[in-house]
Amino acid sequence: MRSTASAEPPPKPIDPSRFMSLRWKLLAGFTLVFSGVFAGAYWWFYNFSTEKAVDRLQQELRSTAIGAAQGIDANELLALYKTGQRNAKGNSDDPRYQRQLAWFETVHSISPKIYPYTYVVGEALTNRRIGQPAAAADDLEIIYLVDSLWIYIPDRALKFLEAGSAYEASKRAFMNGETMERDLYTDKWGSWISSYTPIKDANGKIVGVLGADIEADYVFEVRQQIRDRVFSSFAITYGILFSLVYLMSGILTQRLKTLAEAATKIGEGDYAQNLSQLTTGKSSDEISQLANVFDIMMAKVRQREDTLKQQVSELKIEIDQVKRKKQVNEIVDSDFFKDLLLQARKLRGEDEGESKTSD
Repeated sequence: MRSTASAEPPPKPIDPSRFMSLRWKLLAGFTLVFSGVFAGAYWWFYNFSTEKAVDRLQQELRSTAIGAAQGIDANELLALYKTGQRNAKGNSDDPRYQRQLAWFETVHSISPKIYPYTYVVGEALTNRRIGQPAAAADDLEIIYLVDSLWIYIPDRALKFLEAGSAYEASKRAFMNGETMERDLYTDKWGSWISSYTPIKDANGKIVGVLGADIEADYVFEVRQQIRDRVFSSFAITYGILFSLVYLMSGILTQRLKTLAEAATKIGEGDYAQNLSQLTTGKSSDEISQLANVFDIMMAKVRQREDTLKQQVSELKIEIDQVKRKKQVNEIVDSDFFKDLLLQARKLRGEDEGESKTSD
């Protein structure tokens, strides 16, 4: 009777062109994961560090502005605004101007990144002088007085009595008497972060404002230094982790490779495989358990194969005996053998007759 069970298809051979080592798969997987984690951590840490660094700069700027304002004679500043004269260069030869410029030089020598300057609010002061209400914030006009850039960068310095527009932070410093900060911005003189603090007379009346600037190039330099250091730190850490993963994956895959090679030889009938290096140790894991299973399987397969060989050998002997008996029977039952047997009997009978006669 023919079996209705369909034969199982043979296993497909592994395509060498599509083979990829488990070690490289582990490296690729960890690389993708680490890259995402490190990129996120780097971005967060960079922003956090930059924010903290800029905050420290703003705190230093604020403290310097408040300290510099305390060293200015408010009455002298107001008198300079009212009666001072601009020279041909754009600053002033007035001794009051020069004294404030010298004070700014001292401030800058203490905080070399910071450039202080002073201004008054023209419209508001004019209205106050004539007894009228102070102008609205939108109408405030800045009149610049002393700028420390005349000492360090003259071509970018504010001219004495130069008019300008008030920014929101500078308005609030004058109108509310608060020290205010302005985040990174760009104007015709460059890019800066600034702090504004009111200048008050002995009676607490606001007569002007001291502004203090840090040039944006320094801020950008600080950011670049943070970026380089953070990147270097993360690159070193990334390299160390990648190396550790490479080494650990090599140790792991080497054991699997040994097990795979042993399984291949077992499949070819070579059962003399020693897997003790994978099954013995102070601790066990999945690989040692798998190797132990292979060891047990190898012993059982060897035993079964030996038993099967013995059975095949015995079956072969039985078959040979049956074949011989069949062949003998075929010979005995043949006409030729019967004729020979008959002739042999006749010959034997004749021999017996002759023997009796002679007697």
